[in-house]
Amino acid sequence: MSDAQRSRRRLSSGPPVGGWGFGARGIPTAFWTGLSAVLMVVAVVLLVTDYTGYGALLAVLALAAAVNLIP
Repeated sequence: MSDAQRSRRRLSSGPPVGGWGFGARGIPTAFWTGLSAVLMVVAVVLLVTDYTGYGALLAVLALAAAVNLIP
């Protein structure tokens, strides 16, 4: 191995010491609240108009978005 290869070091591929800057905790709570509300409203509208599959799917997605509101 040459001196140039030994002197080059690979950068760590792990997360930064302070954590990732973006992710579920990096997005404001207001966004998750709004997204959950919009998804639930659309789910209710779809369920009322007999689109049960899509309505149920959006209700599940609304619940999944609401999980990010739990502290």
